[in-house]
Amino acid sequence: DSPFPLRGETGFLCALIVIVLVERREVLMFKQKKFMAYLATVFLLIVSMLIAACGGPSEIKKDTAQNNKPIEITDVTGRTVTLKKPAEKVVLQWSGAGGPFFTISALMGKDTPKVIAGMDTSLQDYRADMWKHFTAEMPELAKIPVVGTIGDKTFNAEQVVALNPDVIFIPVDLKDQYESDAKPKMDAAGIQTIYIDYHAEKLESHQKSIEAIGKALGKEERAAEISKFYTDRVTRVLDRVSKINKPKPTVYIEVGMNGPEEFGNSFSGNYSWGALATMAGGDVITKDAVKKSSPVNPEFVLEKNPDIIMIMGSYWPKKPTSMRLGFEATEDSSQALLKAFTTERQGWSDLKAVENKQVYSAHHGLPREVFDAAVFEYLAKTFYPEEFKDVDPEATLKEFYDKFLPYSYSGIWFMHMN
Repeated sequence: DSPFPLRGETGFLCALIVIVLVERREVLMFKQKKFMAYLATVFLLIVSMLIAACGGPSEIKKDTAQNNKPIEITDVTGRTVTLKKPAEKVVLQWSGAGGPFFTISALMGKDTPKVIAGMDTSLQDYRADMWKHFTAEMPELAKIPVVGTIGDKTFNAEQVVALNPDVIFIPVDLKDQYESDAKPKMDAAGIQTIYIDYHAEKLESHQKSIEAIGKALGKEERAAEISKFYTDRVTRVLDRVSKINKPKPTVYIEVGMNGPEEFGNSFSGNYSWGALATMAGGDVITKDAVKKSSPVNPEFVLEKNPDIIMIMGSYWPKKPTSMRLGFEATEDSSQALLKAFTTERQGWSDLKAVENKQVYSAHHGLPREVFDAAVFEYLAKTFYPEEFKDVDPEATLKEFYDKFLPYSYSGIWFMHMN
């Protein structure tokens, strides 16, 4: 009935052409889909690479350094220091006590020797057991150039400039002499100065020092972890002490560096061991007798007759009778050394602290450091054993070593005389 009927070969040929055209169209559409799929795959791959390079949309880079922005640091004096990028090389002072060595170690781990371009010798001179232990586990530490000490006029400013560090960390107690002797040369060489303060034993000063060192090294998040570890434990001690309603025990603290035969340094109530003991609830008998740290007359201790005596130890091998604690200490020998202070000093056997077996020791390298929350705990537990019976200072110190420091924990750090 169609006006253009398809019959015979002509009809077959037309039908074949239609089939071929339809198949070609489907092939073209298939190829087009494949091509579009290919383009989509390439596009997604490029986007993925860009996201990976930028850290991903869900990953927020908290460290200023990773955002390629200038790093602004406020040190403990309130000065603002600006770095273009994280410090790759630093110089430090007072490595043995109150300096940034342990904070840098906690922040940088095994990379500690790479970032320290120069340092003083107080760690190896006054904490010989620590130095021996650390260099045995990290030999590169022993290769760090010695630049001298500002406090004893051996500081070599020209050597520091030649080492070309980005930053020098200065304990605030050295500020005046440093600014008189060396800072102009550091400024002229473009070396930034950051002041820190662990000696005051103030929570805020510790926090600011940790934060400043962490920012300078591009390790803000790690610094925040360390600061929280410290703050949580110190705050717990201070809060609990504030609620204790009983007379404060009187406490005599001495650094046992000279042995029983010569009195070592004691402390004011706002410095080093004195500040720690005061905040931990003790009544430090030398709080008004010395300005910061110095020995007192033997008669002073006999007159005050304290409730508790603490002879602080370390490792001073040149003085065999000195109080020994730390990596090189043993229980028997350290007990004997501590007892000698009570038996060889005139009148000490009659002191009530000795009669009541209230004689203690702690390592002199523990305060004025990033891990001295353990010292807060030890002092508070010594002064108020019942109120702090659930606190384990040695466990706190070991936890800090295990969690943050690149050195292993061992030795004896606290002692109660038998």
